[in-house]
Amino acid sequence: MAEGRILIIDDEPLIRRAMADYLIECGYETSMAADGAEGLSQARSEHFDIVLVDLHMPRVGGLEVITTLRAESPELPVVVVSGTGVLADAIEAMRQGAWDYITKPVRDIDEILVVVERVLDQARLIAERDRYRREIEEINRSLEAEVTRRTDDLRAQNRELAALNRVSYVISDPLDLDTMLNRAIDAALVATNADAGVVRLLNPATNQLVIAVARGLGQEYVSSAQAIPFGEGVAGRVAQSGHARGGSDFAGDSWMVLLGEATGLQSYLCVPLRTGKEIVGTLAIFRQAEHTFEAREVELVASIGNQIGVAVGRAQYAADLRRVNAQLEHANAELRRLDVLREQFIQNVAHELRTPLALVHGYVEMLTQEDLGADERQMALSVTSRRVRALVDLVESITTLQDLDSEPLRFEPVTPADLIQTACQMTSQRAANADVELHNLCPPDLPAFSGDFTRLAQALHQLLDNACKFSPEGSEVTVNLEMTQDAVLITVVDQGAGIPPEEQSRIFDRFYQVDGSMTRRYGGTGLGLAIAKEVIEAHAGNITLESTPGEGSVFTVRLPCVD
Repeated sequence: MAEGRILIIDDEPLIRRAMADYLIECGYETSMAADGAEGLSQARSEHFDIVLVDLHMPRVGGLEVITTLRAESPELPVVVVSGTGVLADAIEAMRQGAWDYITKPVRDIDEILVVVERVLDQARLIAERDRYRREIEEINRSLEAEVTRRTDDLRAQNRELAALNRVSYVISDPLDLDTMLNRAIDAALVATNADAGVVRLLNPATNQLVIAVARGLGQEYVSSAQAIPFGEGVAGRVAQSGHARGGSDFAGDSWMVLLGEATGLQSYLCVPLRTGKEIVGTLAIFRQAEHTFEAREVELVASIGNQIGVAVGRAQYAADLRRVNAQLEHANAELRRLDVLREQFIQNVAHELRTPLALVHGYVEMLTQEDLGADERQMALSVTSRRVRALVDLVESITTLQDLDSEPLRFEPVTPADLIQTACQMTSQRAANADVELHNLCPPDLPAFSGDFTRLAQALHQLLDNACKFSPEGSEVTVNLEMTQDAVLITVVDQGAGIPPEEQSRIFDRFYQVDGSMTRRYGGTGLGLAIAKEVIEAHAGNITLESTPGEGSVFTVRLPCVD
């Protein structure tokens, strides 16, 4: 039985005592008031779950109690106990805010409990509904704030990407060093909305940072501060530490003091130019107004500096590369042999990257539009997320292949049921997206065998993923594991279009690419099946294929059964 506190307001002592005693027997805690004024005072000072009030009382009547409590505590249920026997009185009480009514004399005392429990249940439902509504509203506010934040971030990132693209464009041509630096400093000033800038390059022979190109600094300053010793002044310390410095205090650098006096510039940001781990110079930008550089601005200028540094290194190493060309010619024959398994790889990966990147860029552009509707914005975010996930999967596949080449297997006891279940879980999203049913037929009680659990799960996931990817909607993909005395046999069966005989001999090759529509149909960059094959072979096993066009495919994995 439900528990709660009940306030009984009635000017007839016997009636309120009788109701109180009955409700106490039913498990409720009660409090009594002899009239409406006393009842209102108790309702304001104490917590009650429900109020039972008589309509006709001296001083303050029941209707006034109802209207007052409705205004002050609308969530507090009030039940009218009417002794007039006039239905109109009960109707008026309900209209003023009463939740229910009981007529006196009460013919069946249990009627009171029925009404009380009904009203309390209704109050709990309303409270739960209000709580749920508040939670939904709070979630909506949080989501709106998060969407706004992410939209602002995407806009800022888009602006920064555009700025970096401009810098990349002007330094991408194989220009001489002076022409490249002149174009780069102009692009950097536009990208950062700066008033002046300077690029200094490190001269290893003199250990000095020498001005290579400058804008807006004045000839007097350029002449007086042409070379700064490594480790001295802002530029020298940035080159020495490899960390950016910025601010409005020029006093600690005599060369900066001269600059401020000559040009009126008041704030600066200086970043290192890097070629790999080597620092080859610095990039500094200046503004007329005092300015505190935000972290995003520092990252942008640092990225520009890195791009210029790479271009500088490229130009500086060009001469060295020419000197070693003769030595490289000897290796060119072997490289040319590899240029074809490589060109296919480059073209394939470029294709896999270009399309989703173009779509991501397009939807990011869409998200910057202020008049974009909520549904369109959600669609753009969803597509962007899926495309970025595809790019991450591609990079992870390439990383997995690299790990196979460089890292040894880690053998441990592998439980077949756990292995197959893990691979199915890894593939569940792909199966759901493709509307394919994935069936695990592996018996749950097979003994363990020795292997690299993580690598084997990756290999089986690639087989299942490939099967789901190329199976028609509504079809099934099944995976099973059986053990013989000396082998573990795993089969993956799909109901897809099948693989033509002329393609079957090469589908496990790394980066194998077939012509035309087959590229998308049978494996994209060809990394998934290559990963599966190489993992299985690393376990001294093998994988075979049986497939007939139009009738699906069966991949069979055979592993040595080692306890």
